[in-house]
Amino acid sequence: MTFQPFPFGPFPKILSSFKKISLEIATGPDYNELMAQHPRSNRRHPLWTGGALAVTATAVMVLLFAGCETRQEWLTKSRIRKVDHGLLRAIFLKGQRPEKLSLGSRMEFYKVPGVGLAVLDRSRLEWARGYGVRDEHSREPVTPDTMFQAGALGRPVAAFAALKLVDEGRLELDGDVNSGLRRMKIPAPGPGSAGKVTLRGLLSQDRAVPETGLPGYAPDAPPPSLMVLLEEGLPSAPPALDVQTDGACYAYLQALLEDVTSKAFPALAKESVLDPLGLRNSTFAAPLPGSMRTAAASGHGRDGRPEAGKWLDYPAAAVSGFWSTPSDLAAFASDVLETAMSKGGRALSPGLARAMLTPQSENSGFGFVIDGAGQDVRFRLEGRTRGFRSALVVYPYKGQGAVVMTNSENGALLIEEVLRAVSAAYEWPDYKPLERPLFRLDPSIYQQYVGRYQVTPEYALDVTYEDYYLVIRPTGQAPTRFFVDSQTFFFSIDPYVRIQFVSDDKGRVTGLVLWQQDFKQEAKKIS
Repeated sequence: MTFQPFPFGPFPKILSSFKKISLEIATGPDYNELMAQHPRSNRRHPLWTGGALAVTATAVMVLLFAGCETRQEWLTKSRIRKVDHGLLRAIFLKGQRPEKLSLGSRMEFYKVPGVGLAVLDRSRLEWARGYGVRDEHSREPVTPDTMFQAGALGRPVAAFAALKLVDEGRLELDGDVNSGLRRMKIPAPGPGSAGKVTLRGLLSQDRAVPETGLPGYAPDAPPPSLMVLLEEGLPSAPPALDVQTDGACYAYLQALLEDVTSKAFPALAKESVLDPLGLRNSTFAAPLPGSMRTAAASGHGRDGRPEAGKWLDYPAAAVSGFWSTPSDLAAFASDVLETAMSKGGRALSPGLARAMLTPQSENSGFGFVIDGAGQDVRFRLEGRTRGFRSALVVYPYKGQGAVVMTNSENGALLIEEVLRAVSAAYEWPDYKPLERPLFRLDPSIYQQYVGRYQVTPEYALDVTYEDYYLVIRPTGQAPTRFFVDSQTFFFSIDPYVRIQFVSDDKGRVTGLVLWQQDFKQEAKKIS
């Protein structure tokens, strides 16, 4: 297999791009705007000695340094304001301008109780804030130290722990992982493969391994062990309250790391990654240690109510069981980036850090998704567990990125809007709202979609049409307009939802399918 090189180009070019960023911070339009608001900063401050003006080179440097700090503070405050009041919907109609919305209003709209946000600039944490509450019942505020369940955002951390063992000579990237597994063996991939499962394959999730459900359990229900799940599948008891359908490679990775080190995975990750990198508000432990429980947010459903038991525990911790803060995850991403650029880093060799950020199979690195091209390359990841949604994105050439974490099933919709606000404030190439044209269909087409569509006996969607759009009224909710995308597809603006009408072989409409981010719902036409 041929692997693409580390996608960021020659390192001197990377360093020059960082120099360019530092100059833009001092001279960009945001700074000019802020200087106009603070004219006192333009006053001259001569130094007098014995009645004569004596401006030394040292004094000039001191003044410049102090001025840069002040400018950076102003710039950061301006960016925070732009993010807090610059959320953008996914789409806007042609002929209109995207409307900027406040984070607080969108949290209320989506019923997301709490948000944590951290932003990187110049490969360092620039700012971090908490919004809303950790739990809708307790009303305790979210702070930068509030912990959220991060889901898949823990997989790069698990990959980092594995690569440390490669650094130490205890694992090989392209060796057969079955040589390190003691409690079980992974069946070989199918015909036409190299006949072995490698660590590289597990880390990049590009090898065929047996699929298995990876469940989450209520904290008060003793869960089955990871080995039981991998060897026997889902047991009948205790009941699984959430089942992850991806990440089997990282479940086997967890078993491998435990077998090679004879340590429980949460303890190994703490010793090899979390402590060396100073990630004090992060853990794979389940149940959560007492001190961390008091800092943890509760998960919330789509209706805005807290989950029973507050959250779930996942035996496959490397897949879904990571708890962290946006600041800790930003610090982790910063360390990987600086190590890859040979500018520092505290726990991994530069070559293996670069491997983490190099596409191994299509757009998959070690734990991260890698896409974009040239100066706009980025590594990113989304996390989902019961009651939580999160996302991480970093632009290595810009030295910028963001981590957004929420305590709600609706969090993915809000996260996209937050990332559009960050993108606008930092001039990123992605996360832009899309302009959509308006179309009008023949009235007979609209008419065939009119009727009632049943989701459950208690919940239905009533469809009518007015002029050039459909109106859908869910049971107990406000009506929403849906505009034409094609003859069978329609979309709404707020929230962004897509529906497709389904017909039988005689052309009669029999139902519809609704998509909202990671949520899918089907309804049968009953009248």
